[in-house]
Amino acid sequence: MATTIFVLLLVFPSWVFGSFFQIDYPNVNISADPGGDLTFEKVKSLPPVWTKQSVHGTLGTFLSGSVVSVSVQAVDPDGGNITYQLVSGHLPPGTNLNAKTGRITGRAPDVDATYTFTIRATDHHGKYADGSFSIDIRGNIFIKMRPRCLSHPCQHGGSCTDGFNGFNCTCGQDYGGSLCETNCPTNAFGVTNSRKKIPDAQMSAHYTYTTQSAANGRLQSSSGWIGTGAGSWLQVDLGEIKKVYTVATQGFRSSSYYTLTYNVQYSADGNNFKYIEDSTGGHKAFAGSVNYDTVVKHYLTSPVSARFVRFLPLTWHSGGNPGLRVEIYGC
Repeated sequence: MATTIFVLLLVFPSWVFGSFFQIDYPNVNISADPGGDLTFEKVKSLPPVWTKQSVHGTLGTFLSGSVVSVSVQAVDPDGGNITYQLVSGHLPPGTNLNAKTGRITGRAPDVDATYTFTIRATDHHGKYADGSFSIDIRGNIFIKMRPRCLSHPCQHGGSCTDGFNGFNCTCGQDYGGSLCETNCPTNAFGVTNSRKKIPDAQMSAHYTYTTQSAANGRLQSSSGWIGTGAGSWLQVDLGEIKKVYTVATQGFRSSSYYTLTYNVQYSADGNNFKYIEDSTGGHKAFAGSVNYDTVVKHYLTSPVSARFVRFLPLTWHSGGNPGLRVEIYGC
């Protein structure tokens, strides 16, 4: 194969050699010194190299409104400085690229989008290398994932867990509510006559004496419920399964109809009932009122999960029948 040789003939007038002269071509530098000598120098410049710390791909995910501060970095094999330039694509609105340091800073916009862009790293010889990067911004529904637990919203020692739709509090013993703000042993479900959160339809009884119905068996009511004797009971439907911590009773108002001792049963479905037990595993006998109007509360040793709670009189004042007015407490 024939080889063609090109000869570059440079003719310079004498006045050129009497002064400094320089011509730059890509990869070649031609210069003349004041004495007239020409120097041909091949410049062995390599393009910049992106560092391992800046792997092409995502630079991170940021929530809307959060501070963005990330860097891209390239090095010059010849040890020179690098400048950075956005050559295609778009940075997230509200962010900027520092041409000298390669740092992208700003605040994430209120959008849900991925921004893909190309940055060019250029050395002092004009050699360059392009890198493709992306930044993910999560806004709109994703804004709900911002850490809410940082403000310690859970009260009374409750532990907080961030979630997709907000946060969740895990409450300690004896506390409940969305923020663990409720003291369960003292939180009345609303059987009490002045509150009546539990409607009359959720009050029932077995073996009722005369017209003193279950709906009257509310704490602080003007009358009360009266049973016929052994086998009678007063039942409260809480409407849903709840944790029961405390029970309270009074007797029938202004009379000798009051209950001295009673058992408590509980159920999740209204069919299968269990007794509250004492320390020996037997049916716990709760002490009732010593008169018709005194309120007596009992805190359960261990809270129970129940929807239905029954009060079963065991003994009562000898002058009449077992009378009850009740309240239930819990979360």
